[in-house]
Formats: sequence, C-alpha cells, structure tokens
Amino acid sequence: MSDRVKKAGRGFLVITGAKVWFLVTSAIVQLGLPIAFGSAEMFGMYKIVTEAISLLNMVMITGTLQAVSKLVSERPEQARRIVNQAVMLQCFIGVPLFLAYMLGSPLIAASFNDDTLVPLLQLSSLIIAFYGFYAIFVGYLNGVQEFVKQASLDIGFSTLKMVGILGLVLLGFGVTGAVSGFVAAAGIICLVAGIWVFILLKRSPETPPAESGFGRLLTYLILVMLYTFALNGLMRADLFILKSVSADVPASLVGAEGVFKVVSDKIAGFYGAVLNIARIPYQGVIAITFIIFPMISEATFKEDHTTTANYIRSTMRYCILIISTVAFLLIFNSDAIIGALYSTDYQAASTALSYLSMSIIFFAIFFVATTIVIGAGHPIVAVVLMGASLAFSAGLNWILVRRVHESVMPDLAFTQPGSVAGGASETISGAIHAANSESVLAAQYLLRTPEYMESAAMATALAMGIGCILSILWMGWKFKAWPPVATLLRLAVIAAALAAIERLIPLDVALVLELGKLKFLGLVVAKMAGMGVVILILLFALREVTKEDIARFRKVLGR
Repeated sequence: MSDRVKKAGRGFLVITGAKVWFLVTSAIVQLGLPIAFGSAEMFGMYKIVTEAISLLNMVMITGTLQAVSKLVSERPEQARRIVNQAVMLQCFIGVPLFLAYMLGSPLIAASFNDDTLVPLLQLSSLIIAFYGFYAIFVGYLNGVQEFVKQASLDIGFSTLKMVGILGLVLLGFGVTGAVSGFVAAAGIICLVAGIWVFILLKRSPETPPAESGFGRLLTYLILVMLYTFALNGLMRADLFILKSVSADVPASLVGAEGVFKVVSDKIAGFYGAVLNIARIPYQGVIAITFIIFPMISEATFKEDHTTTANYIRSTMRYCILIISTVAFLLIFNSDAIIGALYSTDYQAASTALSYLSMSIIFFAIFFVATTIVIGAGHPIVAVVLMGASLAFSAGLNWILVRRVHESVMPDLAFTQPGSVAGGASETISGAIHAANSESVLAAQYLLRTPEYMESAAMATALAMGIGCILSILWMGWKFKAWPPVATLLRLAVIAAALAAIERLIPLDVALVLELGKLKFLGLVVAKMAGMGVVILILLFALREVTKEDIARFRKVLGR
C-alpha cells in the first residue's frame, strides 16, 4: 500500500473521529434542548431558525471549502495567493449575504407565517459571515491534506457550540440564548482558524504567482455555492414546508392563529427531532467526501482516468456499506428510539423516521456522487442534478402536505371569539369558553400531525431516490465506474434478516412506562448492538468484507 493511500486512510479515520465527536456533541445538544426548553414549541422555534440559517451557512462553508480545497490541491505552491483571493471574495459575497439575510428576516419569518421569529433570524445572520471566512481556512487545510489540523478545528467548534448553546439555555436565556451560543461559537472558531492558517502560510515558501486564477476561483465558487444551496434546500424543504403549511389558518378558523402557531411549532419540533436522528449515517459519509475530494481533484487534473475510476468504485462501495448498515438500525428501531430518547408526544413522528432513514441512504449516496462530480471538474452537472432534485422535492412536499392540510381543516371544530350569544366572549365565562374551544381545536389538530409528517417524509424519500439514481447514471456514463451490484444484493439480504429480527423481538414503546426511560434505553441499545453483530456476521459470511479489506484497514492503522 502506497504512503499516499495510507495517509488518505488515516485522514479518513481522523476526520471520522472529528465527525463522531460532532455527533456526540450534537446528540447532547439535540437531546438536551427539549429537556432544557421544557416544550416542543420552543425546540421547534430553535429548529426553524437554525435550519433556515444553515441553508445559507452550508452554502458558505461547503461552497467556499470545496473551491479553495480544489484549487489548493491542484497548485499547493500557490496556496497563499489562493487564500488571499478567497478572503477578498468573501468580503464581496459573504458579508453582503449576511446583511441581506439580516434585513430580509421579516420576509423570511412571513414565509413561515410566524412574525415572532424575526429577532432570532436577525441574530443568527452573523453566522453567515463567520462561516464564510472559516470555510476558507478549513479549505486550505483540506487542500494540502492536513487532515489532523482540520479535524482539530472541527472538534473545537463542536465543543464550543455545545457549551455555548446549552450553557446559555440552562442560564435561562431560552431560544435567544441558544442562538446566541451558536453565534459566539462560530465567531470564536473563525478567529482561531484564521490566526492559525495565516501563521502556517507565513512559514510556507512563497512562490512567484502563475496566472491570476481569480476568475476561475470566482466561477468555481459560485457554481459550488449554487450546488450547496440546492443540496441543503433538499435536506430542509420538508421541514420548511411543514412549518409554513401547518401554520396557515383557513378562513373558517380565523381567530385561532395562536393555536396554529403552537401546533406548527410542535410539528417543527417533532419533525426536527427525527431529522436529527435520520441524519446520523450521513455524518459518517461526510468524512469520506473530505478525503476523496482532493484526491479526485488531483487525479482528474492530471488526467489519470484509471486512478479516478478506482477511487470512485472504492468510495461508492464503502459509502454504501457505511450508510446502509447504520440506516438499517434506525429503520427497524424507529419507534423504540423515539420512545427512549424523547417524551411520548414525539412518538407522532415515529413512522416519519422510518421513511427519513430510508431517504438518507439515497441522499448520502447522491451527496458522495455529486461531490465526486464536482471534484472531477464538472460543477455545472452537480448543480443541475441537485437543483432538479430540490425542485421535485419542494413541489411534491407542497402538494402532499397541502393535500393533507386541506383534508384535515374541515374536520376541526372551533367556536370563534364573539360568536357566543349575549356577548359572552367579553365576560369571564366567555373567556373560559374560548380557552376550552382552543384546547379542543389544538387536541384535534395534534391528533392529525402524523399525517403531515409522513407525507413530507415520503415526498423527500422519493426526491432523494430520484436524485441518487440520476447521479449514479451520469457518473457511470462519464467515468465507467458503477456501484457494486453484489454489494447491493448482500445488503438486501441483511435488511431481510434485520426485518425478521424486528418481527421476532419487537420492543413495545409501552414498556417505557413500566421500566422507565433509562432501562428502556438500555434495551434499545442492546437490541441495536445485537443487530450490529448480526450485520457484521453476515458481511463476513456473505463475503462482502474480505481479507483484502481487513489487510487494507490494518495497513491504514499501521505506522
């Protein structure tokens, strides 16, 4: 095994370690916040604000990171010039985008039918500027394949964010405190990363500039940002449409706006919670893309077609194995996982979790495939593929969720204020009557919330599945590198085995009341661990994992 492959393998392990820590800190935040807030509504507000800002944050960080990484990996001797140009570009892209988001926050809140989100959205806009510059520094480290330094920044940021968000909430600052903690963490890590990278660049030998490359950097950056916007829109379209549609008050229920706000926030909280769980396998795949991106970029720049095809085949195989095996554990334990981690009202999203866990398999493969396409120098193709999938997802989500909304609204009963005979709504008895009417309406509405979430999850799974298939077809046509059919068949056998185990050993959520949360969580972990052992046994028995894979792994770990 070459030193280059060993370095790549170790880099994968280091980046994976950072992503594992990210998952741990994220789990602490996402599981701790519902408890610290004490209500699904506040958690729902936090999810809407952070998911909305993340749509642009990820555009800044992923687009900038990949653009800088690609150009630095192609010409490492020009790294200082590339970084300086990227900093200049962010002054003209990232800073105006931050200002536009802050000033446009009232319009964004209006799209969610919730004006109370405006100050939170304005506060969160600062993250856009911090992420834009932070991405330059991480992109440089990725481009020169300094994976340990990159991972250390990721670990530091994850830790700062966890402490900042939970710390301020526990101090009593509520949703504003949670968003402020996020902003502070982004600002601190941006400053630290900038100082570190400029020290490294100052120590590196300065080479005479070749061609300017500014136009190429700008073009590439814009294309990757468009792609990243579509990618993150695809990840969030369902949540945004759920919040917007469920908060829409029909003419027949005017006067119940407060009820619709509370219920729509709850739906966002329920759905946001299961989104966090479903995305767990995707985080492992991100580590793969950080390693494969500069390698594919360099190989295609040198027109090494054989090496490129080998990278793609190997990457797709390991990606499919990682994402599928972890997602299977979520799919076949969705009810039990929610019952163990959240309060009983979150159980409304259990079926949606199963659909979302399946969709994340498609999405992760789609993400890796389009990352390879970008690394190979075809960002326009990635933009078209991801943009088409986003359009399909948004359209289908709107149609299905709106259809559910229109079918639910006629079944809800509500006595409008002022409709009680004798002006009773202006008296104490009238106020009590109105409050009771709102409580009945909220209870009726909440009973139907699973239909909303299941429709959104199904629409998302279909859109991600179509995008996955299209990206694989294009990559196979362009690079003659297809995903391994044998691996897919073996995974189908493993899925069937896990389904059989679930039928034989079901975990009834009702056991939570009998055993308590902690003991039930122990049972869930034990069952999932047992399923994990079954997966490993079948991977070896079906000869999916071979001696060559084991030898490769040992060499990667070897000194």
